[in-house]
Amino acid sequence: MPATVALLLPTYNEIDGFRAIFPQVDCALFDDILVVDGGSTDGTVEYAMDQGLRVMTQLRKGLGFAVMDAIATLETDCVIEFSMDGNCMVEQLPLLVQKLREGYEMVGVSRYLPPARSYDDDIVTGFGNWMFSKMIRFLGPYPVTDALNMYRGFHRRVIAFPEFEAFLRGPVFEPLVTAVSNYRRLKMLEIPGDEPARIGGVRKMRVLYNGSCILWMVLRMYLLKCGLRKLSPPAR
Repeated sequence: MPATVALLLPTYNEIDGFRAIFPQVDCALFDDILVVDGGSTDGTVEYAMDQGLRVMTQLRKGLGFAVMDAIATLETDCVIEFSMDGNCMVEQLPLLVQKLREGYEMVGVSRYLPPARSYDDDIVTGFGNWMFSKMIRFLGPYPVTDALNMYRGFHRRVIAFPEFEAFLRGPVFEPLVTAVSNYRRLKMLEIPGDEPARIGGVRKMRVLYNGSCILWMVLRMYLLKCGLRKLSPPAR
């Protein structure tokens, strides 16, 4: 039986992007659609509800925990993260859904697979994306080209592995999905997809802080792979 797929829309003051992008989304592709909002004050929540979408308020601070808690409320097999800030294009959604229903457990949209490119990268973020993707590539057999992009679909079991919650500290959710999937040798795939410039031009990411969190996460994954770190059993 094909996997069921939910579309997850993390938002925080994304009204302009939401109005521009959501009308292009084919809602019939998905078994569920959920908005998880971090406290928008610009009408994002009201607009989403006007479109008939389910909206939940972020339970814990940080995008990674917001996504994690939102996924816990879903009943589908798989979830696709999609940003309403303009960085994600709707053209890849049908193929993402198709590949997840074919049995792939992590499908990423890569900005660095030809002919795709990022129109949002600068020199610093471009180098960081390249470096971390190279590091995560060698955690397992899949030749990862884009480990950091939010735009990805994955089976919910990815976040159930013990190393996922153990290493989810700071803004590392998407690279951790890639790292754990590769480390666990799950069935992975990347498809090319452009990253347009974000609508409004405002980047919420703090480059140095995000980069340091991702570096620490990747180093801990390497310690785990080399047998130099053991995971504590989950608390009861």
